[in-house]
Amino acid sequence: MIMLYIFAGFPRTGLSAGGIKFTIDVAEELGIVEQDPNIQCRKTGVYTAGKDGEMLYPTAYRLSDQLLKDGITWDWFPDHFTFGNGVVVHRTAASITMKTVVDGTDLTLDEFLVQSGKTKLAELELERKQVKHDGWMLYEQRWLPGTCPQEDHLVFLTWVLTKYELPAFAYERLRSLIEGKAELKYPEMYSHEKETSHFTEIRKWNGFEPNYAVISEDR
Repeated sequence: MIMLYIFAGFPRTGLSAGGIKFTIDVAEELGIVEQDPNIQCRKTGVYTAGKDGEMLYPTAYRLSDQLLKDGITWDWFPDHFTFGNGVVVHRTAASITMKTVVDGTDLTLDEFLVQSGKTKLAELELERKQVKHDGWMLYEQRWLPGTCPQEDHLVFLTWVLTKYELPAFAYERLRSLIEGKAELKYPEMYSHEKETSHFTEIRKWNGFEPNYAVISEDR
């Protein structure tokens, strides 16, 4: 039975999705990655591909402890979420909406003046306040209470689908390569050539290395 394991963040060692697959299948022989294009993993189950895909069995999954600490559980993923197959480095972007309001109210200055009439501006104070529209509130509910970042942010996740559940030491090794900065056991086996590279550039946003919730680059 296919096993889905979800790790927190962008691979901190710089390995690409292909590099992680190479580590599992070849370099360290930790297991076998499921890459059959006819098999697709969704939250609701593992299906055969196609419009009329048949459900084979429920999705077997495990989440990294780091994800749980940061407020991401299985419920974070909508029911229609698709994980595909193989190794995936996933990114979700979330942006807040702000507006300028009169202090102590939810009214913009124009709205306040319409309600209050003539007012001395010197007596008013303005503040920036987040507007929690329906879309944001639905997104916030995906997180454990009090853990959703209240700012523009990016969520990076890395997941691996293997043909069977791996032994505990294999997941611990992958965790150290993805969430930590463990050294490769056989660096000479990996390619750095542009067309075949097993690595990808670790981009930064405002000085932050991408993890699960970081300030986005346009802030």
